[in-house]
Amino acid sequence: MAGSVREQLGTGANFRVRVTIIGALASIVPLISIALLLPDSGRDVLFWIYWILLAGCLVHLLWILIKNPVPSARPPLLTRDLAMGWALLLPSLFTSFWPGIVGAPLFTVLVGATSVAERVRNRSAAS
Repeated sequence: MAGSVREQLGTGANFRVRVTIIGALASIVPLISIALLLPDSGRDVLFWIYWILLAGCLVHLLWILIKNPVPSARPPLLTRDLAMGWALLLPSLFTSFWPGIVGAPLFTVLVGATSVAERVRNRSAAS
């Protein structure tokens, strides 16, 4: 079973992107559960830790995009997986993390812009 789940998540950059997004989404449940048990001061520390985790997820996705800037040279399905970075908007909204609220949709627009830029570049090179 574990081998099949690992195979479904892919390899290389695809695996890292999928685990980053799934990890950020799945970690909201334990965060809320623990936050309900903590006093206010402990809750503040917990949210700061979670915000650092979300910032790290956004930076990690951006790093993978920087390492694979050209859509035609990316591994199969990496563009789709990177475009799913908007899913980080949900935990950002739940925790009021404004850099994630702004950054997650902008990251998806950036992924789309790389595709548009490549098409424009190819069209001008063909002319």
